[in-house]
Amino acid sequence: MAAAVKVPSGITIWNAMRDELLMNMYQLPFTTLPPAIFHVYLHSTDYERIEGIVPRIVAELQKALTEEVRKLNQGRSRGGMLSRLIEQEEAAPIEIPAAGWEVYIHPDRNDGLKPGDLGIESLLPLPAPLEFDGPPTTRIVRSMFTGTGRSSTTIEVPQAPSTPAPSTDPGTAERASLRYEDERGPHLFSMRKDTLSVGRGGSSVWVDVQLVTSPKVSREHIRIRRDGRSFFIQDLSTWGTFVNGTPVSPAVAGPDGMLRPGPEQPLASPAKIQLADAIVIDFEAHFTS
Repeated sequence: MAAAVKVPSGITIWNAMRDELLMNMYQLPFTTLPPAIFHVYLHSTDYERIEGIVPRIVAELQKALTEEVRKLNQGRSRGGMLSRLIEQEEAAPIEIPAAGWEVYIHPDRNDGLKPGDLGIESLLPLPAPLEFDGPPTTRIVRSMFTGTGRSSTTIEVPQAPSTPAPSTDPGTAERASLRYEDERGPHLFSMRKDTLSVGRGGSSVWVDVQLVTSPKVSREHIRIRRDGRSFFIQDLSTWGTFVNGTPVSPAVAGPDGMLRPGPEQPLASPAKIQLADAIVIDFEAHFTS
C-alpha cells in the first residue's frame, strides 16, 4: 500500500522560502538586496486544507523573513569565524525591503504540481545597470520542490513603470485571460501576475500554464509580460509561435547549440496565439480603468 503524500506544512514552506532567500540575493558595494516578493504555489487539494489559515501563514512567513535577515546581519556584525567572512567575501548587510515583504500563497490551477510538491517564485527588483542607460529589471526565480529535490529557472524582465494599482490586492488582480483547448479539454486561465510562461512544462521546467499536447509545443514555449497597459510576447520554442497568423521573432540557437529566447514584441488584444501547429490560445487583456 502506497504511503500517503504529506501536505506541505508551514515549516516546509518556510524552509523552502528561506532557501530562495539565501540563494537569490544581489550584492552591492554597501548593501545586499534580497528577493522582496514571494509567490508560493501548492497543489489545489493541498491548498484547500490550509486555505482557512493562509493569512496567518503569510503573516508568520513575513515575520520569519525579517527575523532571518536580522540574524544574518547580526552574525556579520559580530564577525564570526574568519573563514566564514572569507567565504562570504565580507558581503554587505542585507536590506529589509522598505515596503515590507510581499508573500502570496496560491493554489496551482494548471496541474503543474503534484500533491506534496511546492512551487516558489521569488522576485528581486534590480537597479538599472551603471555602465549604460538601461532600464531597471526584475530577476524572477521559479523553483519547484519535489520528492527528488529542487529545480529552478531564472529570467530577468524590465520593470514596469510605477503606476497606481487598479486593485486593492495587486497580487491577485486579473491582467488578462487565456482560453485554449488541449488534450484534457477546454480551459480558461486568468493571468494574475505581470509575467507568464506557457508550455508543456516538466519535472525540471515549471510553467504557469501547463499544456497537455504534442511535443511540438516546447517545455517552455512562450512568455507573456505586462508593462503598464501594454503586453509583450517572447518565443522560446523549437517549432515557432504565431500571433494572428504572423510569426513571432523566433528563438535563436547560441554558440553552445542551446536555444536563446527571441526578442520581445508587442502583443495586441485580443489576439490568437498559435503554438507550432498544435494549440491556439485566445488572449484578451483586461483593464479596470
